[in-house]
Amino acid sequence: MTTQKLPGTDAARHGSGDADLAIMLAAHDAFRRDLGRLARAAADGRSDPSRRQSVAAGWELFKRELHMHHTAEDEVIWPVLRPRLAGSEHAQSVLDAMEEEHERIDPLLAAVDAAFAQRDGAARGAGREVGDDWPGEDRLADVIDVLASTLTSHLAHEERDGLPLIGVALTGAEWRSVGFKIARRNGLAEGGEMFAWILDGAGREDAAATLGALPPPLRLLYRAVWKPRFEKTRRW
Repeated sequence: MTTQKLPGTDAARHGSGDADLAIMLAAHDAFRRDLGRLARAAADGRSDPSRRQSVAAGWELFKRELHMHHTAEDEVIWPVLRPRLAGSEHAQSVLDAMEEEHERIDPLLAAVDAAFAQRDGAARGAGREVGDDWPGEDRLADVIDVLASTLTSHLAHEERDGLPLIGVALTGAEWRSVGFKIARRNGLAEGGEMFAWILDGAGREDAAATLGALPPPLRLLYRAVWKPRFEKTRRW
């Protein structure tokens, strides 16, 4: 899979109701963006220490944001939806599928970690072994390809069938309450890093849509603190 073939966010993904899904969709776009960066970093092949450090910083942040995103869905969002949609067998099966797809992602992240370790070890002459269960000459490119295919398929599925359930089950006010609960769980520092990560490289219209979902004091905090702090670290 090339980065040009990654599924976009134009799939049918909007439910009924007035729940604002802008932040959820922006996070999905950011995951797709970083999968492209990850693939380009693997194809680059440079092994100088500064390059390895910047790629590692981008990859570690990607994993952290993905874990936080999936945890929020599994522990907060889906449990709120389930009782509201108890009468819909289809809705329950969709939520089951969302959780099952999340479980498939973690082993792929570990496989990419192992492939990075193998490649970096080989570059240093360490010759680390990580197993032979991935085909192809370039193990790192292979595992990234599987991760990209699996994760983008999940994101498209969630946008098509999962996220619309939010608009069906919750009012706009109820969805905002769920967002506040997630924000409290994550804390201000993690939340600030998340928004800076989401908006990294975003166009003006996309940035405005995402920031528009934040209260004015947090928009100011983003511009004055979160964004400058985020930009101090070189990634990818």
